[in-house]
Amino acid sequence: MKRVLLTTVHRDFGLYDYFRENAPEGFAWRFSMPRRISFGLRFLRQNVPGIEILEYPTHAEYRQALARGWDVVGFSFYLEESNEIARMAEEARAAGAAQIWAGNYGALTPEISGNFDQVFSGYSEDAVAQALGTEVGAVQHPPLVSEFRLPGGWPLPVGVLFTTRGCSFTCTFCQTTAFAPRPKAIPLEAIERAVQFYVSRGIRYALILDENFGNIPAHAEAVIDLLAHYGMRWMVQSRVDLFLRHFDEWLAKGMEGALFGIESFHQDVLKQIHKGEKVEAVLELARRLNQARRYAHGYYIIGFPSETPESIREDFRTLASLELDVTQITIVTPHPRTQMWNELETQYGIFERDWSKYDTKHLVWNHPNCPPGSLEGLLKEGFALCYGGPWLRRTMRKFLNSRFQQRDLTNLLASPLHARWAAPKRLPYFAAS
Repeated sequence: MKRVLLTTVHRDFGLYDYFRENAPEGFAWRFSMPRRISFGLRFLRQNVPGIEILEYPTHAEYRQALARGWDVVGFSFYLEESNEIARMAEEARAAGAAQIWAGNYGALTPEISGNFDQVFSGYSEDAVAQALGTEVGAVQHPPLVSEFRLPGGWPLPVGVLFTTRGCSFTCTFCQTTAFAPRPKAIPLEAIERAVQFYVSRGIRYALILDENFGNIPAHAEAVIDLLAHYGMRWMVQSRVDLFLRHFDEWLAKGMEGALFGIESFHQDVLKQIHKGEKVEAVLELARRLNQARRYAHGYYIIGFPSETPESIREDFRTLASLELDVTQITIVTPHPRTQMWNELETQYGIFERDWSKYDTKHLVWNHPNCPPGSLEGLLKEGFALCYGGPWLRRTMRKFLNSRFQQRDLTNLLASPLHARWAAPKRLPYFAAS
């Protein structure tokens, strides 16, 4: 069998931390969750026998691994990592790798596909196994534990779950329409195996990171019943309409918080980007989450073509009034193989081809109303407003009140001990069933 090494970008420029990137610069009292493991590579390693993976190594560790000799070196990466991945691919060829592979969302970019001998699109356990002359049965869910840190640094281990992968909706800005447009369920037995691992290690919180939880309704209901059976508290990413439809039921079965797309407070913009939600529904969901003292995490986008600096500042006041616990604010960024890319390229022109700027924090196209640098400045204003004043006190009071209600302060105090399972080298794989 071929000797295969799959890796991520190296970590010499620092580990990515989602919460650091979506908070005021230098803001110490925030949540944190550094990206130490690769969920996609762990799924591949769990399901395809014989491959090896390397997660966020130092550059020196990557070079040491190359020296062991490989038939195939593959890279899982995001668009903004493409420049460095291209250099890492050159190093792999120079070290003697016969084939260079690419996967994850970064591999969707036509301009860089020439760096690779084979490109895998979408969730690729079956495709990688086929390329290696083997096959995968039912997909198995590996243990995935991340260390979530509260403001101030107290660690809380979180078991990550994927219950379905893919999304059938067609939002114009989202690459999932090309990456995985047909949702597929992870077998319930595989999810239960992961949940049993978490519970047996004292990990009582799950983060469900489906692109759109509830896309397969019967499966979502079975997952919720499973989590309730094991006494797990869970946060989930889904659509606003689904949260409102199932709010009381999901709360009763352990929902700890909601991650949801807001995108815009203008109905005409939501219609243009195929986001089938109502602005009033977003306001209602935020109100109900805060009233129930549950975690509220919203995604918001600035810089649509009709917007101006003045209108964005006005919308920021509405955004801050939602009193979210985490507010992601991004700049409209066209990604390859999306409808938005085609529209912005045709109507305004995309001027930037430095892929490191495609991190949703830079303007990369010719905006008709916002001069260069203005959206980046507005991004800072938005974060300062949403995280200013009473944010820390409000969010921590909500969290602690919820812990009192759930009577799990003992588990919270023991969480640094349980968080040891978030260490990548400690986290195991399941034996073949």
